[in-house]
This record gives sequence, C-alpha cells and structure tokens, in this order.
Amino acid sequence: MNIIRLELTGREAEIYDEVVKKMDETAVFLAGLSHEERLDWLKERQYSYPISFEREIDGTVYTVNAHFSDKATELTEEKVNRILNQNITL
Repeated sequence: MNIIRLELTGREAEIYDEVVKKMDETAVFLAGLSHEERLDWLKERQYSYPISFEREIDGTVYTVNAHFSDKATELTEEKVNRILNQNITL
C-alpha cells in the first residue's frame, strides 16, 4: 500500500472535511435503502455514456471526452495510484 501525505491550505482542508462529511452522510443514507432502491438511486446519479463536457478558459474552449474500455484489466484504484506515482515525487 502506498501512503501519500498531502499538505492542505486551510480552505482545502475545509473542502476535504465537507466532502468526507457528505460521503459519510451518503453512506448512512444508502445503508438504509434496499438493494433495489440503492441501484435505482445510483442509476439516477450516474453519468450518461460518454462522459463529455466543454469548458472555456481564457477564451479557449476545451472539450473533454472520457471513454472506458470493456477489456481493461487494471482496477481504478490501481490506475490512480500508478498515475500519481508517475507524476508525484516525494
């Protein structure tokens, strides 16, 4: 297991705390639902395929499209860790 230590600004720490609180609230909410209700709740909130959006930054429009491979063998957590390990030097 890799351990990554982040130093956050005060505002970043507040945002982190807000996200963790919301995740905990959502987990408690979902735990109270039946299996079918959880699936329905998740289906209502999932992104439609493909995930794409446009953002304008300083007059330039950026288009982002995400595609997922049905043949992928790497777990999401493994991919994130691999990307972080490639791009972060401690």
